[in-house]
Amino acid sequence: MQITDLQTVVVDAASEFLANPSASKRTWMFVEIHTDEGLIGIGECSQSRLDAGVAVAIDEMKSYFIGKNPVGLMHGARQHWLNNPFASRIRYAAVSGIEQALWDLTGKALDQPVYVLLGGAVREDIPLYANLSQATQSRSPSDLAEAASRAVADGFQAVKIYPFPQPAEVTFGRGVALTNQERDLAESRIQSVREAIGPDIKLHTDWAWAVTPADAKEMAHRLLPYDLFWIEEPFREDDHAELNALRRFIQPRLAGGEQLSKLISFRELFENRALDVVMPDVKWIGGISAFREVEAIASVYDVEVAPHNMSGPVATASSVHLSAVSNNFLSLEYGYAGVPWRDELVNGTEIVENGTIPLPTAPGLGIEWNGDAARRLSVG
Repeated sequence: MQITDLQTVVVDAASEFLANPSASKRTWMFVEIHTDEGLIGIGECSQSRLDAGVAVAIDEMKSYFIGKNPVGLMHGARQHWLNNPFASRIRYAAVSGIEQALWDLTGKALDQPVYVLLGGAVREDIPLYANLSQATQSRSPSDLAEAASRAVADGFQAVKIYPFPQPAEVTFGRGVALTNQERDLAESRIQSVREAIGPDIKLHTDWAWAVTPADAKEMAHRLLPYDLFWIEEPFREDDHAELNALRRFIQPRLAGGEQLSKLISFRELFENRALDVVMPDVKWIGGISAFREVEAIASVYDVEVAPHNMSGPVATASSVHLSAVSNNFLSLEYGYAGVPWRDELVNGTEIVENGTIPLPTAPGLGIEWNGDAARRLSVG
């Protein structure tokens, strides 16, 4: 079997619901690897912040891949294209998509699910937490509470909200500290959701770099009555000293790391004891093999792994296989109530049952890619 072509497709995944303002600008980007035997491998490289740049990078990589056997090519491809200290996020995203597609093809060629090729699953169902950023038209306390109630009714045992100002909501000149109104509104959002879901459902909060270290300590103490499961990315993830100090001060887990690409960046986080939960994203770190390396280093430091996954169904499938084989896996993010045509991209083969995804049994990534549907939804 030989690779004959690499093709990219970008779909408009903007949500009509704007609880997270960035949802109005979201796209999903996929890469297909075609072969002379008719098999197609699929990977996802969404949200690199520059789809056009990723497409150019993949186009430039084509000549390396065309004519090669895709089976077992994953490690060599990653070493060839990322063995450079100056590799950008765009290149990491491009390689991530290609590498997932190579795993998909390898599994299909060997008639095995990817998790079997990774050593075998240690769990049969992957627990999800519902990210509510696309599930409501506003971030009013009542709307967030209603969305959280729906997710719990659908079987999710954990939900996540963004209680603080999002980047698109912050005006230049506002200053760096939270206003009293912002503090009160954040607490009101959290209180309403906690009252709606009850005491037994886990409540994750993403602070999205919205607060200073001083504000983070103040608000973490103020929010103690609401039993937060984790606080995610309160401020810059390269401020290891302040993250370490906050981690030792607060009761909830401290989570982050979704924006990182390079292995050394993760290692530095762990060495500085800056996190309890790391959130690598398979779309941005070099793919499935790179994710496994991050997970292995995290286990040495007793850091739990919760894959970042505000993604389309292909990155979700890759994350499912990774979650299935991880010993220090915690839970997988899932964009609850997102675009209504999501299932069309994979012909309904992404199964979500009672807040979990059961392990697929089909070979490769275990989903049925619908390239025609993707091109019908394409933005160009």
